[in-house]
Amino acid sequence: MSLVSFRSEVARCSLRTGLRDLREELFIKMKVKNKTNTLRDTALIKAVKNKTRASKNSGESTLRKAVKNVKEVLEKKQIENRLTKSNLKESFTVKAAKKKWEFKSSRGLIYLGHIPHGFFEDQMKDYFSQFGRVTKVRLVRSSKTGISRGYGYVEFQHPDVAKIAAETMNNYLMCGRLLKATYIPPEKQHIGFFAGKNWTKTKYPKLINRRKITIIRNSIISDDKHKQYTKKNLRNLTKLEEKLKEKGINLKFGSIVSPDEQAKETK
Repeated sequence: MSLVSFRSEVARCSLRTGLRDLREELFIKMKVKNKTNTLRDTALIKAVKNKTRASKNSGESTLRKAVKNVKEVLEKKQIENRLTKSNLKESFTVKAAKKKWEFKSSRGLIYLGHIPHGFFEDQMKDYFSQFGRVTKVRLVRSSKTGISRGYGYVEFQHPDVAKIAAETMNNYLMCGRLLKATYIPPEKQHIGFFAGKNWTKTKYPKLINRRKITIIRNSIISDDKHKQYTKKNLRNLTKLEEKLKEKGINLKFGSIVSPDEQAKETK
């Protein structure tokens, strides 16, 4: 073995060992780097998680605070609205109380009960005028028929006269009835005692209603309403004829021509 070959082999072995050492060092360094990177990654992940949790908690807390603030504002507004409504009601009631018209009377009034039939307004005024000046008389009547309901009111100019009339006429026998008379002082009087109408022979409910109906019937109506009226009358007449036939009576009311047939004939 020559000296040159020996030297070349020694150089090769030294190179191999150097390369192995370098590889081992590099491998160790890589492991250390990987470990440090993994540690850094875990630390970063933890930090990010903590930050997200903190942000979530802070977001939730801000939302809760905002909701609380909104609720407080709404409650305040509701309380203010209630107070304003109550104040308005109070003001309206005060105004109404101020504007309310109070009925004041210095006249004497008596209530009459068990009034017999035939003792009407004129007779009451004539009879009670013997005690003093009579200012008003009212006999309460039915709004439909106008018949007396058996009670009424008589107003005198002076309250003392009304007291005397009530004392004298209470339990007074009139036409088989005990007349009841009670004095009503001015403090207890109101406008409703003389609110109704005084019916007479020329003015009573049946007569007024009859006049209204006659005015409606005698008024000028349109052609359509006239046709409806005639058709209705024809129907009633045919029904009457059928009822009479059932009972054995053959009766005809003549040839009544409807407005439609009249229009056809004219054409």
